Formats: sequence, C-alpha cells, structure tokens
Amino acid sequence: MSEEYTPDLEKKLKPEEKTSDLGNTFKKEKKTPDLGDNFRTGIFLIAMVLLLVATFQLYFSIGNVIQVWFEYRYIPIFRAVYNFFVLAISLYIIRLYILR
Repeated sequence: MSEEYTPDLEKKLKPEEKTSDLGNTFKKEKKTPDLGDNFRTGIFLIAMVLLLVATFQLYFSIGNVIQVWFEYRYIPIFRAVYNFFVLAISLYIIRLYILR
C-alpha cells in the first residue's frame, strides 16, 4: 500500500527528499566541488595557517616589548593586564562564532 500525496506527507519527509506528483520520493543531487572550489579552500587554509603563525609571533613580541619598555617591578602587572585583554578578546570571538 502506498501513501497518497498530502501536504502532511511533505512535512514528514527529510529536507533532502522531495515528493513527485506520483508520491515517489527521490533524493536531491549533491553538488560536487570543482577545481575552483578546491583552490579557494586551499588558499583559505594557507591564509589561516599564516594568520595563526602571525598571531603567535605578535603575542610573544608584545610580551618582549613589555619587558623592554617597563621597569622590572611593573612587568608582571602589565603582563597580567595584557593576558586579560587577550583572554577577553578570545572569548568574545569564540562567543560570536558559537552564537552564529
């Protein structure tokens, strides 16, 4: 026994399935990535790795700048403030990413 097509049947189907007029279900065809998509993905991954390296270098360079510019007694205070700002900005970015 086959079910007749009704609007309720359309709601029960998974998003990737569609119903034809005859009540048959078929799956959507997935788009296969072409060479341009792979190239863009590769460039994006390379840019992300370079961004990660630059971020670490900046983090440690600012630590060295704190050591040079401030007296030795105040270095722990400025490092704590700097690390707090890095933590706050990181948590903000993560929150934006998760809540998207």
